[in-house]
Amino acid sequence: MLVVTSEKSVPVADKEKHTVSVTEYDGAVFTEVGGAFLANARYQVTDLTDTSGMVSGGYKTFTDADGSKVFARYALKEMALPVLKGEWEFLDGTGKYKGISGRGRYEVHVVSNTVLWDLLEGEYKLP
Repeated sequence: MLVVTSEKSVPVADKEKHTVSVTEYDGAVFTEVGGAFLANARYQVTDLTDTSGMVSGGYKTFTDADGSKVFARYALKEMALPVLKGEWEFLDGTGKYKGISGRGRYEVHVVSNTVLWDLLEGEYKLP
């Protein structure tokens, strides 16, 4: 579950209704299929969107209770509001997640202008 904490849009003068925006989200991970991996971790997202379609994706940070972090990036592949679908991949981590790798798919459900439900599926590997 994620909520909007900050949003900034900037118009681009090349054509009508062209904007570039950065939106920050903050929330928590709820593990649906058991296991302790990132259960109840803080979940932060920085989303980059260019309405021209040039960029639509961003970065995810998960912070576990002990302070260990996991970093990921994602890219939007399908948009049929209120559902957004795409792919993500782990970039690295700190603490017990150092060297993590993995990838998967996501499906975001837009609940309101400020609330998202993000379903993440995939696999991970620790060294």
